[in-house]
Amino acid sequence: MRSTDQQLQEIMRRAQVVNEKRIIRKYFRVSVLASCVCAVLLIASCINLPKLTVMTEDPGMQQYGSLLLSAPYMGYVIVGVLAFALGVCAALLCIHWNKLKQKETERK
Repeated sequence: MRSTDQQLQEIMRRAQVVNEKRIIRKYFRVSVLASCVCAVLLIASCINLPKLTVMTEDPGMQQYGSLLLSAPYMGYVIVGVLAFALGVCAALLCIHWNKLKQKETERK
C-alpha cells in the first residue's frame, strides 16, 4: 500500500503526462494546418500562374529593378516562394514528429 505522499506524486505525474500529450496534440494540429495552408496556396498559385504573368508594353521599363521581378517572371517567383514555405513547414513537421517519437521511447 502506498502512502498519501506517494499517491499524490503519482497523481501529479499522471496529470503532467496528460498535459504534455495535450500540448503535443495542439502543436501537431497547428503544424499540419500550416502545411496544408501552404500546400493549398502553392496549388492555387500554380493553377493561376498564367493569369499572374503580365507583359509590359514598354521594353525600357524592364531594365529598371530586378530581372526576376519583371512582369513575365512574377508568377514563377511567387510559386517559388510558396514552395519554399511549404518545404520549411514540412521539414519542421518532420523534426517535431521525430522529437515526439523520441519522447515516447524515453517514457517507455
